[in-house]
Amino acid sequence: MTRPRFEVGQIIRAYGKEFFAKYPCVPQVHKTFAALAACRTRQLGGHVEVCPECGEIHVSYNSCRDRHCPKCQNKEREVWIEMRKEEIIPGVKYFHVVFTVPDCLHALAMANMALFYGCMFRAAGATLKTFFDAKGLQGGMMSILHTWGSNLFYHPHIHCIVTGGGVDKNGRWHTLKGCRGAKDFLFPVRALSDMFRAKLMAMLTHALKLKDALIPQNVRKACFSKGWVVYSRPPAKGVTQVLEYIGRYAYRVAISNSRIKDVSADGMVTYDWKDYRNEGKHKTMRMHAVEFLHLFSLHILPPAFVRIRHYGLLSPCNRDKVRSVQVRKGGKPIPKERRKPSYITLCEQKGWEVGICPHCKCRMQVIEIIEPSRAPPVSLMTSQIAHK
Repeated sequence: MTRPRFEVGQIIRAYGKEFFAKYPCVPQVHKTFAALAACRTRQLGGHVEVCPECGEIHVSYNSCRDRHCPKCQNKEREVWIEMRKEEIIPGVKYFHVVFTVPDCLHALAMANMALFYGCMFRAAGATLKTFFDAKGLQGGMMSILHTWGSNLFYHPHIHCIVTGGGVDKNGRWHTLKGCRGAKDFLFPVRALSDMFRAKLMAMLTHALKLKDALIPQNVRKACFSKGWVVYSRPPAKGVTQVLEYIGRYAYRVAISNSRIKDVSADGMVTYDWKDYRNEGKHKTMRMHAVEFLHLFSLHILPPAFVRIRHYGLLSPCNRDKVRSVQVRKGGKPIPKERRKPSYITLCEQKGWEVGICPHCKCRMQVIEIIEPSRAPPVSLMTSQIAHK
């Protein structure tokens, strides 16, 4: 596969110093930008491979493995999908539900990211649980945080993959009425919206009170004066399609390198985006690299923040219930001892030619290990980005 001409790391190396001079940032942004700038460069070390047949030499540099890096998510996504395959309940339709917040809360969210995103997760989970409880069922929810729109602007929202039914108190599976026929809604979206708003605002009020802070009155008034948006429809049919669909959302980053179309000599970045309000038409956005990096920095999560969470039937503590349902529906139960597949195993399964000579298809041999450079302090590393 052809590598993109332009990369986020390349922009950081060229304009990072100018960005940090204009925008004071928290340490996590400095750390992430330093990792992305060094990704797959001599700084992180690597190895040299040679083909024993034709003598082809290939130098590979190590990845940063940062979760915000556009180049480091492919392996993690595939490993995650393989693990989720074991949890699929055969014959069950999975709904896609998206919880969004109005833009009047964006300033509050950016100032209190960990607190705000945590409240979003809990409010979305509690909202869906309330609707399942009303049916006397325990449903399963897989929640994924995204903070961006396609145009890269700040837009926090929670993607939920929700089972189209649940188990009763006796562990028996029941399919919800909304999953039958041509109905695209798991629960009434207007009711979901109102309940999500009430729960999130209550949770935010309580969480901020513990920090001796309040939701500004004008913000609270704006929140309750408009309807909130909850999107709901079933994803693609079939187990394989569902997993690919989930994987795209789970390990997507703010912008992929392939979407960056140009970086001009005067620092103007042009990237592709999809306008969902205009029939999903592709458009281009153009701005200076410093402003591009500023937008990108808004989507860097707080340290150790968990952005994929499981609730209800799909939470780890309910694996035995899932196994029971899988067996009753004629499927293969989740193994009690689970191991992540190795990268080599995944490459073989996917047909990826990693470590294979492109000419004679022989397995290449490592002849030299390139040691990484000694890492300087993060503050020094980011100050030197522009000189890399």
